[in-house]
Formats: sequence, structure tokens, C-alpha cells
Amino acid sequence: MATVTLGSKAEGSIIKLKENGVLVEFYIAKQNYESGLNGAGRVLVVRKDCYDQRQWHSSNINAYASSAIDTWLNGTYKNLLDANIRTAMGTTKIYYTPGNGNNSKTTLQRSVFLLSATELGQSHTYMNAEGTALSSTVLNLLKIAKLNGSAYPQWTRSPYVHTYYNYNAWSLNSEGGLSSYYCSSAYGSRPAFT
Repeated sequence: MATVTLGSKAEGSIIKLKENGVLVEFYIAKQNYESGLNGAGRVLVVRKDCYDQRQWHSSNINAYASSAIDTWLNGTYKNLLDANIRTAMGTTKIYYTPGNGNNSKTTLQRSVFLLSATELGQSHTYMNAEGTALSSTVLNLLKIAKLNGSAYPQWTRSPYVHTYYNYNAWSLNSEGGLSSYYCSSAYGSRPAFT
């Protein structure tokens, strides 16, 4: 049997990976993801549907690196994946904004993360450009997330960047448009990793 590598798969194609022993669909979202930060060859995969709904930050603070969703993604969720997937993913450098008053763009290393609003093709006065937009083919697939078969808002890792508002983060709403919500709100969690 011939082996097919992720690097040979077209962006937008679907692969199946095991989550808690069950095959789940993921999109190939980007070949050579953030090669300037990670070197060549990292393949970004994004869960086809939201895993569940959950708070971005239980304390209603828009600091991603200490958020409830980031902790869950890199703990409970990561451990649902098969050991061989966890070994292959390692950690990925991503662009992000610390939030909670620190509005300068920097980098963070994570095994599992949320896509930024920029990567999902969005821009706004109160948002930093975190990375680059994915291809139009992939954006058409990712713009509207589903949870249990219905369109559902999906969180991004991007905080609402404003001097006085440290309690909102950006999401794509159920129509695929940009919305900001309180970080303590529960919306779709859509894991991504390389």
C-alpha cells in the first residue's frame, strides 16, 4: 500500500484523524504554514466542525495565552488525539496579540490553537493582523462552522484590541461574519494544529 503524505494533499482536502479513538474529519488548511516562523513543511490542519462550545476565558479577560480555551486545547483536547499525532505535531509558532491591555503583536508557541481572525480572512480597526489569510478555497470551507450539524459561531484567538475593552474577543458568527463577544461567552471551539 502506498503512503500518502500530508505535504502532497491539496489545500481544502479532507483527512481523518482519530480523536478519542474515533475518526474525525479535518481540512488541510495550509501547506508550509508560517514557514518564516516554523521552517518549511508544516501542514496546518483544522477540524471540519467545532468540537464543542466553550468560554474563551472564564474570567472575561481577552488574554489568549492564559485563556480557558487555550488551556483546554493544549491539555484535555490534545490528549484526545492519538499518541502518533501528538508526537508529529510538536509545537508551532503563531502570531498573536497577548490582550488584556497588551495590544502589541508577538509570537506564541502552541501544539493546538485557534485560527486568528486574520487567517479567517477578517480585518478590523480593533484587531491586529495576526498572520496571513488562508486561500479563498480554504476560507470558503472554514468561514461557517458547524456544531451538531447546525451553523454556529466559532472563536478565533484574536482579542478585541482597544484601550478600554479588555473583555471581548473576535469570532466568526453563524453567517460567517465578524463579531466580537464577551470572553466569558460560550461559542464554538475549532482546534487547529500542524
